[in-house]
Amino acid sequence: MTPEDAVRAYHRLSMHSPQQFAPGPGRLDWATQPAPFRRYDGARLIELLHRPQEESPPYDSVFAGPLGEPAPLDLAGVSQLLYDSLALSAWKEAGGNRWALRVNPSSGNLHPTEAYLLLPAGAVDTSAVLAHYTAEAHALEVRAELPAALADELPGGGLLLALSSIPWREAWKYGERAYRYCHHDLGHALACLSIAASVLGWEVRLLRGIGEMRLDALFGLDRDGFHEREAVDALLWIGPPQDVEPVLPERLLAGLQALELSGRPNRLSRQYRDWPELERVHGLCRAPALPPRPWQAALAQSTVDNPGLPLRPILHRRRSAQALDGRGGIQAELLLAWLRRLLPANSPVPFVCTGEPARVDLLLFVHRVQGLDPGLYWLARSGRPAAGLREDFLWQKVDDELPLYRLLQGDARGLSAFLSCGQDIASDGCVAFAMLADLDAALAEGAWCYPRLYWECGQIGQLLYLEAEAAGLSGTGIGCFFDPAVHELLGLDGDSLVSLYHFTIGRAVWDTRLTSLPAYPEPRRD
Repeated sequence: MTPEDAVRAYHRLSMHSPQQFAPGPGRLDWATQPAPFRRYDGARLIELLHRPQEESPPYDSVFAGPLGEPAPLDLAGVSQLLYDSLALSAWKEAGGNRWALRVNPSSGNLHPTEAYLLLPAGAVDTSAVLAHYTAEAHALEVRAELPAALADELPGGGLLLALSSIPWREAWKYGERAYRYCHHDLGHALACLSIAASVLGWEVRLLRGIGEMRLDALFGLDRDGFHEREAVDALLWIGPPQDVEPVLPERLLAGLQALELSGRPNRLSRQYRDWPELERVHGLCRAPALPPRPWQAALAQSTVDNPGLPLRPILHRRRSAQALDGRGGIQAELLLAWLRRLLPANSPVPFVCTGEPARVDLLLFVHRVQGLDPGLYWLARSGRPAAGLREDFLWQKVDDELPLYRLLQGDARGLSAFLSCGQDIASDGCVAFAMLADLDAALAEGAWCYPRLYWECGQIGQLLYLEAEAAGLSGTGIGCFFDPAVHELLGLDGDSLVSLYHFTIGRAVWDTRLTSLPAYPEPRRD
């Protein structure tokens, strides 16, 4: 079996259907729930700063490209980057329980994504450092100080940031389907970092020149002492706009692998359950070293859909709705503005960061949109032909600018809820979305393209979260849906288009039993 065929087999195994859910634990074993934070006991801590959220550019300005002159790469800049992307946003309390929310969304609020940074001398410390970002304390845990000869090999002008995943955090709840959720979350984090970097005049770019199998060793995740597997999924360059991808010399790579590391990784659970296909697909989908792609990206024309609205409070205020009221509606002009935001040509931030072409299209379930008939719609976001969709669809173009088409007219609320595993939240909003991509075309490039489909879905989801929040509404990602039923609805056969992520937006019903507390006690602002 080829790696690509094995990925198809995993995708089928991890599907939910009305007759059978993907292999999972069946119940939540609270005694083995993973700890929410990775920590390195004994590592030196560098406390980061908290810049007031009121110091913010306009919301609409950030998506067209990096803003203004690049900020210095210093403690203030690194602190704000992480504070606006991966930090805690609040604590919640109810019934004696307490849990954290974060700026970056996560499936089930389980947060498998971790971040590691390689920072040059003078950025946050007198020495160049390899550090782990801990959202719990908004601080860097220093795993190693780089000797001067090694520090000189770091690319100039920016920093390197690795995003890793701890699959057990998701598998504890979702079993074999957890691989999908880990990469949704990585896509959310990519979008959060890209937006936070744009505020500083920086950009985020995926480094393609190093095979992913080698990345674990560069950041010490292959060392003894880890109870849960953790692996690097993406290595990013963050800093002022560049024309080409920097080449990381072998001296740097070998030196990082040989570093003596400080800090002992904490144990997240006292017991574990093995999910073999989850482990297998991870190994199949690690990208080899790939040819670099040009980094120049044309800036988009900035549009002002939300005049006077500041960006940074929106980033920190974003929440995942647990229920929607089933009554709130929107005007068609607002929905069309959201869809324009989702087109890669209009939003280089965040969509250029991976260097990958757009592959994800959107099926819309329009419920309560004044000026647009209820029904099913298709946003041909990727520019690819929608091969295999039913021939009896209407295909009526509904906007002069957007590639948006009416497929079917009528009440789609019950259908939307059914397809999302019977969850009413998919029908109680103004509009719901299903994100679909051509799996055949992706796997023709290599098995490594499979997780990147989910990255793109996560990026789209993050923009939908922010657009909803900017409009005074709320959104939530839906990872549970009946894959084959979505495909049957569209008349699809095979893997020309597969459903990868669902999303819904509406007016939230908040649980008044919950108490909200600040993310951090007394922020350091100096």
